[in-house]
Amino acid sequence: MVLNLSKTHKNETNLANKAAPMPAGPIVYREDGAIDWGNMWDSFCVLALDGGPPHRGDFLQAQQNPDVTSKAYQFAVSEITRGIWEVAAMTAVPAEPGWLQIECDSAGQARWLAEAIEEENVQARHESNLLFVPVGDAFRLKQEIKNVITAVAKTTHYWQEHLAVEVKHALAIQDKLGGIWQKLKNVIG
Repeated sequence: MVLNLSKTHKNETNLANKAAPMPAGPIVYREDGAIDWGNMWDSFCVLALDGGPPHRGDFLQAQQNPDVTSKAYQFAVSEITRGIWEVAAMTAVPAEPGWLQIECDSAGQARWLAEAIEEENVQARHESNLLFVPVGDAFRLKQEIKNVITAVAKTTHYWQEHLAVEVKHALAIQDKLGGIWQKLKNVIG
């Protein structure tokens, strides 16, 4: 079950064209020249406002067979992990090639975030309480890297600040029931 962010909070100023992607915001830099992901937006509520349109126009997929030894791949991993920490206080680590994994507080959170990130036109998946987001050696800083970080910022903010506690509880119950069902299938099967 994913909560359609665009239908959760209606705002008359944002109903014009839900299909159009968000316009790109300006990049904010620190004095040392690094991107200041944590201060990129005036407020993460701006990103989550009314669910907003998807962050990307086309669907960003994990790169197939990236060169994980290349400097470009290592830079993308480093920048996305740093950005995710700054925008969501979550630790991302390399998983299999083309993916970073983020440990969530629950399987329900990981599932909800994966579905919500996909609504932002960024590929994501989950396994138990692990959320996976894409990374690749062809990812560019102001394009794909920023897209992944922005999608994580928008969805984690919405999860933390705007998603009803009842929805989070329902997701936890679904996970428990799913676990019970799996155990029953193993006993029966």
